[in-house]
Amino acid sequence: MQKKLIALAVAGLASGAAFAQTNVTIYGVADATFEVASAKGAANSSNVERGSFTRVNTNSSLIGFKGEEALGNGLKAIFQFESGASFDSAGALSLARDSFVGLSGDKWGTVKLGNITGPTRYLGAVVDLNAGATGPGANASLIGKTAGSSALGAANATNSGVFDTRLTNTIAYATPTWSGFNAVAAYSSGENKSLDSATANATINTRVYDIGGFYNNGPIFVGLTYGQLNNNLDSANTNVAGTATLDKTSIWRLAGAYTFTGGHKITGLYERNKNNYERANVGTDLRRNIWGIGGKFMVTSNGGLIAQYYQAQSSGGDFLASNRNTGAKLYEIGYEHSLSKRTMLKASYSRLNNNSNSVYDFNVGAVGGGFAAGSDPTVWAAGIRHTF
Repeated sequence: MQKKLIALAVAGLASGAAFAQTNVTIYGVADATFEVASAKGAANSSNVERGSFTRVNTNSSLIGFKGEEALGNGLKAIFQFESGASFDSAGALSLARDSFVGLSGDKWGTVKLGNITGPTRYLGAVVDLNAGATGPGANASLIGKTAGSSALGAANATNSGVFDTRLTNTIAYATPTWSGFNAVAAYSSGENKSLDSATANATINTRVYDIGGFYNNGPIFVGLTYGQLNNNLDSANTNVAGTATLDKTSIWRLAGAYTFTGGHKITGLYERNKNNYERANVGTDLRRNIWGIGGKFMVTSNGGLIAQYYQAQSSGGDFLASNRNTGAKLYEIGYEHSLSKRTMLKASYSRLNNNSNSVYDFNVGAVGGGFAAGSDPTVWAAGIRHTF
């Protein structure tokens, strides 16, 4: 009996030593709002609208595990597994959020492999004024999207743009920070070649490049990024007349913020998006410029008013020349009040004004319902956000 107890004690010590080698943290966000949503004012002859309805939305709530192990000489092994948690609908957990393994060193930077937020997505989120860059009024409802019309890219109008999603199958490198400046480069592989479903014989070999430089020192933050997705269409591409296959999409994004004494803040963003298509062996392109400004005014030491305005201009370029009026405007005004370092009350009003040929919807908490082009989705929201 005594030998068994000694063996168990030794096993316990060995297990404790193994745990001591890696520091693991469980963390997460529980964010829920009660909302009144609608999409009215259709400019389309079908006049399909979404009437007012109520709901509970869980605004990018998440749970995650992260850790690191010191390897000596300033080198660390790092990992993270992060899952969305849609507890309003009892949705299953997944690892669709940032999940990776990598190495980090104070002198040479960080390398990660996995599902990763690229520099362009990071830059857009940094200048969004909503806590966690989430909710209907978040700028991801508009930025990074080349399409937004009922005739082209309706899915792009309701989902994140290519570079505002997390990049899968990715390797990324971030430099150390020198006097507030650092740079990030990411490469995402399509991992295989496949037939393009819109054509008879065009092959696709998708690759994504995303790079950026950032300056964050004191009250000033500025970032510039460039992203490019190449489908690398086969030269034998012979598209069916009337269809179009995306060959390349790219984005330039410039954004910044200035934080004043007391927590007041102003933000700004400008970007240029471009798609190149192959259509019956003829190259065509679609361009869209998007810009936005925002501000936060601290009413008290714990509470602040936020306001954002973003505008997507109508499409330009050779493609869909007959289908203009595809722009949109995003308005948001809200109030956030911190009850503690971890718990916040919040309320907001968000509205997307679609042009007559646009069907933009909110990226987080879409109104949905297949409303007609020209309808204007709106959401009144009030809720609580807790981090742990």
